[in-house]
Amino acid sequence: MSAARGVAALAVALALVAAAAPAAEVELGLLAGAQQTGGVSSFEGSIDLQGGPLYGVAVGWRVRPDGIVEVAWTRQDSEATGELFDTGAVRFDVTIDTLEVGGLWETRPGRMRPFLGLAVGVTRLAGPDQEFGEGWYFSGSIGGGIRYELSEHALLRLEARTTGILVADGGGLGCGFNGGAVCQVGLSGSVLGAISARVGISARF
Repeated sequence: MSAARGVAALAVALALVAAAAPAAEVELGLLAGAQQTGGVSSFEGSIDLQGGPLYGVAVGWRVRPDGIVEVAWTRQDSEATGELFDTGAVRFDVTIDTLEVGGLWETRPGRMRPFLGLAVGVTRLAGPDQEFGEGWYFSGSIGGGIRYELSEHALLRLEARTTGILVADGGGLGCGFNGGAVCQVGLSGSVLGAISARVGISARF
């Protein structure tokens, strides 16, 4: 899936949610935090993706007194390191983009509201100046935390989330045209895991 299709998927998801709840309370939020990402399998050896800062945006609609439908995009700038069979040690930057649609369930009412979240979507892995081979893979996540009402129109969000990414055969990292089509790493099928801690500020309308 290309980046353009990812953006199109976000637009479609927003339209569907808005149509389902035209008069719902809307929240627009900014997310920031840190994410620790695991390793990914390749045909040349294993590659570890380092932890790093995470940022993103989220749009939510309240569809019931204790439930919110949410579309969120996050990005982590990571670094891939590993020891490959043919080329030896490698180190290069990797961008991890995740686009998800999910729901939040607030377990009790009040100014401070604990919540649980579940989401599904797609995640993109791409190396620096990647000219081809970038992959969008199916992903899903579960999380939980606290939503605190700062005022009638402002919310603070504290959250921990774990994500699983199904990496399929055939993708690559660091792919470019350098005397021919070359990838630094050819990915094989595996599950890439990530754990993140996030803080968010939302405006509510």
